[in-house]
Amino acid sequence: MSIGPTKLLALGAGLVIAAGILAVVLAKRHEKRLAVAGALAVAALQTEASNATSLGTARGIRIPFYEGGAGQPTSVMLGRTAEPMEGGKYLVNDLRVENYSYGPGGTVTNFVIEAPRCLIDPARKVASSDGLFVMSLSQGGNRLLTRGSSGFEWQQQNSLLTVSNEVSTHISMNDPKPVRAVAP
Repeated sequence: MSIGPTKLLALGAGLVIAAGILAVVLAKRHEKRLAVAGALAVAALQTEASNATSLGTARGIRIPFYEGGAGQPTSVMLGRTAEPMEGGKYLVNDLRVENYSYGPGGTVTNFVIEAPRCLIDPARKVASSDGLFVMSLSQGGNRLLTRGSSGFEWQQQNSLLTVSNEVSTHISMNDPKPVRAVAP
């Protein structure tokens, strides 16, 4: 017996609704565990979607990653559209990776990586592209902007950004003090 694309989409929608209801019920019972319930629901949906490549294009994707038992995501991969590929990977349009840290002052966005088209592998926590990308970070009025036209790979688990050829970097410093080069 084969399942047609319409039934497969209906099954996927049903799973999304069921996961959402489960997350809300768990959140009401255990207010502080909302992030954990949401993460479990997303993980379950990612597993189902990775096995069914005929689901079609998803819109408005958001994939959070939690490291070391964190209650809040350490990074989030966002995209306008995502098309399932072989092996549980997704081809994402308008990718945006946001990396966070948390402290007494609240949430800090450490850096942002953007790419018009990118392949992501949620199981390995990797985003890669052979095309354009921009990585930016900003702290205390200082800003670093790196652009590349020949690709990158971001490994969430190792916090490792590998940049390919044709890269330019722009640094703007708010601090008016001159920077001196020190000989080795």
